[in-house]
Amino acid sequence: MTAKKAKEKGEGEAYVVFARRFRPQAFEDVVGQSTVTAALRHALKSGRLAQAYLLAGPRGVGKTSLARIFAKALNCQKGKGPGGLAVEPCNECDACLSIQEGRALDVIEMDAATNRGINEIRELRDNVGLAPSELRFKIYIVDEVHMLTNEAWNAFLKTLEEPPVHVKFVFATTDPDRIPETILSRCQRFDLRRIGLPEIVQRLRQICDAEKVKAAPAALERIAALSKGGLRDAESMLDLAVNLGEGSVDDEVVRQIAGAAPDELVFGLLQACAEGRVADALGEASKALDAGADPDDLLVEIAERLRGTLLARTCGAESPLLAGQSHLKDSYAKLAGLLSEDQFLMLLQLFGNARRQVKDAAQARLPLEMAIVRAARAKDLVDLGKLVEALETGTGAGPAASGARPPAVREGPRPNAPGRPAGTSVRPAAMPQASGSGASVPAVASAPRAGLPERWDEVLAAVRPVPGGSIIASALSHLEVRLETEGGRLQLGFGAAQSFYSETLERPERLYALKVALEQVYGKAFEIAFERLQGVRPVFTLPLPPPPRAVGQVPAVPERAAEESPAAAQVAEEDFDDEGALPLPHTAASAPEPEVEIDVDADEPDDVGPAAVQAPVVHEQVFERATEEEREAAKEHPLVKALLEKVGGEVMDVRKLRAARKG
Repeated sequence: MTAKKAKEKGEGEAYVVFARRFRPQAFEDVVGQSTVTAALRHALKSGRLAQAYLLAGPRGVGKTSLARIFAKALNCQKGKGPGGLAVEPCNECDACLSIQEGRALDVIEMDAATNRGINEIRELRDNVGLAPSELRFKIYIVDEVHMLTNEAWNAFLKTLEEPPVHVKFVFATTDPDRIPETILSRCQRFDLRRIGLPEIVQRLRQICDAEKVKAAPAALERIAALSKGGLRDAESMLDLAVNLGEGSVDDEVVRQIAGAAPDELVFGLLQACAEGRVADALGEASKALDAGADPDDLLVEIAERLRGTLLARTCGAESPLLAGQSHLKDSYAKLAGLLSEDQFLMLLQLFGNARRQVKDAAQARLPLEMAIVRAARAKDLVDLGKLVEALETGTGAGPAASGARPPAVREGPRPNAPGRPAGTSVRPAAMPQASGSGASVPAVASAPRAGLPERWDEVLAAVRPVPGGSIIASALSHLEVRLETEGGRLQLGFGAAQSFYSETLERPERLYALKVALEQVYGKAFEIAFERLQGVRPVFTLPLPPPPRAVGQVPAVPERAAEESPAAAQVAEEDFDDEGALPLPHTAASAPEPEVEIDVDADEPDDVGPAAVQAPVVHEQVFERATEEEREAAKEHPLVKALLEKVGGEVMDVRKLRAARKG
């Protein structure tokens, strides 16, 4: 057989893979990049050419192919545009054929990954000045240009900005962020997108028709999905599938190449999860893993099928979002009827988290199996809106309907919270539980309250605007309140569970704010007392300094306090700079009227802060009503000792001090 006949039969020729044999040779052949091809065509038609172009995008989307087509259009001998440019290369003239076959001397292709140093760029810069030997333009196509070093870029700056008129640069990169801004500003940049699944399927179908290969639609759609928008990857996988399938391509062959689980197995797993059959779901997963599927790939398959089911449920089976998945329409419809949208979202989140855990897990299949067990409980997921509606209407939906005991409330009771209807009988906050021995309860805690005190909401409204007012209102809602408006006395009872709230109110500035609010509402001064409802402890009082306020703000002073003590009104005129600060020490005559109670049998001293240091002087009526035992106990109180140590004072008998003043 002669060489001519062998050539006619295709014998002796090297096989060329699909990705090279079906490479686009004209702008109209480029798949999925209509914006870029339209811009380049318009530039060729108008003659408005830049000195450098940058083509950026993921792998396999046509960057190098576009660069070669553009080089042919610049040098085509049959062009009819300005200066002989061609909107589309003819692919017949000597210039087009030489570029297409890679033998054109004036089209230089270089890989920046291997020619990335300053020496290579210096050589390129020296050759730029030479005129083209055969073609109209000298074209430099630099692939993976982001790999060039900074020194190489710096050496290339001037040449790139002002090259000779016969030189054009075309750069291609998958990582444009690594290119210096000084280079980007000298190029016209085009971003190539990932190619859509329908476009890839159509291109694969054209290749199969040209090669007379039988291919199942499901197989081509799976190849397109696995390529993730890269046409070259899809063509390479199709080439491999044709070899493995001996001239035909079906879904089973593609699954073997990709290591993917069959769709029937994946849908069986998801259906078992939706119906709560944990053992069956784990069994389906085990079959896929034993057949060679990777846990991460299986999780990807599960997520893809969940996504498709959710889209089919919300957008319809004919939605463009499901293009290329027509063979899964029935499976999507069957699975969509088993769960709600919220339950599908929960499954997507579960399997997405499992995929992140697979990468760090010692046993790769463990996160997958854990996610399957959790997913099998998807049927128990209750819509939050329906649950809230059931609780509000009292229809018995949710845990209460099945007799489940509601969770215990950790926060203490709030007997006097705003909004409680007047006249309702509630157990006081600190009422002790009745014991089997029939122990009596203190009288103050035995009588149930009937609603809130009159105008109590106005008191809370008046106290909230002051600094710390929200804390005061919250603490008051946890204490047992007894208000004697005629006697001007507010009794706050607390038990062991409410000690925190009583301590919160015992701070001097907060007691003062509460007294001011009471006087604003009821028009009279009130005395505030705390009472422990279980085992009342003796108390003694210390003077209360004025509350903190902003600079320039004059606090309201009760009329009665101003009349009885002019010095108190003078204190009200002082400025306090910082929120939470207290005034400097005053004399006994300038001490404000309000008082605070402090337990004398506390085990540990309270914090000795500005409130203790800046109010050391005792009011004249502090110990006047106390017994001798209480006065002696007060001298030994840790807080009193701390006060005396800070200010260097001493405890004195008020009656002796008054007698000395009168004398």
